[in-house]
Amino acid sequence: MRAILVRGLAIAAILTASTAVTSPPMPLATVHFEPNGKLIFLPVTIEHRGLWFSLDSGAMHSVIDTATARRVGLHIVAQGRMAGAGHGTVPLERASPLDLDVGGVALHVSDPYVIDLSHTGTARRQDGLIGQDFLEAYVVRIDPVGRTFIIYAPSAFRYTGTGAALPLTVRHEKLYIPMTLVLSNGLRAVREARIDTGSEDAASDDLVRRSPERRESVVGVGLGHSYVDYSGVFERVVLGPYTIAHAWGPANPVPTVGMEILRRFTLTFDVPHRRLYLEPNAHLHDPVPTPPPG
Repeated sequence: MRAILVRGLAIAAILTASTAVTSPPMPLATVHFEPNGKLIFLPVTIEHRGLWFSLDSGAMHSVIDTATARRVGLHIVAQGRMAGAGHGTVPLERASPLDLDVGGVALHVSDPYVIDLSHTGTARRQDGLIGQDFLEAYVVRIDPVGRTFIIYAPSAFRYTGTGAALPLTVRHEKLYIPMTLVLSNGLRAVREARIDTGSEDAASDDLVRRSPERRESVVGVGLGHSYVDYSGVFERVVLGPYTIAHAWGPANPVPTVGMEILRRFTLTFDVPHRRLYLEPNAHLHDPVPTPPPG
């Protein structure tokens, strides 16, 4: 009887340990976001003021809109110019360090940029951009269907989902994942694609200039001046085991993957451990819209 009891306790201990290993980590916060077109629009607090920022992994630093910075009373310490998605440069100011709060989770921004975001072409006015610096500091799980933005402490995080793990590279404060592009004429390229949650495009790459199906369209919408260049069809865009077929995208010397593709997945950005986890949702096989003509 005693042997059976001891064996039973041992089994219970093993089951308890197994459950502890596989149970999901406790989040620091769960934030419900709103859409800004295809972008992720998050409630943010600075200096006790409620604001709305878009998540933009293409921005190296978190950014405050110029009018918002004046309204909040940020102290400007330097001025200059910077390039964006479009042609030319735009005025850039730098503010004193500040803390921004997302769902009670703080990010200390040591070098906040102040840029006029009123002409970036988004559906809704933005008070700012949450940049790559937030993703570097925390693990973030984004569900575009449920519209949740879940924040974890990197030290306690272990992925327990069923998605594919893509290696994530951080270089010069930018995030990259492997991406394969295939044209209908058989041309193929394997790229290291920059992840840009601030872009509403699917994928962009200069390979599309050689696509049999291409047209002139307006590109470079965002900071700077938009311009007319080629957009075309990638017959396949491949991320890990997942394929997006017949994806329109603009020419771009910097290979990029944007929210038209990323919105088809629940995304877990584990930048501290250099992984991006993709779990497909019901929109995986949605058709990619044709861009308006130039």
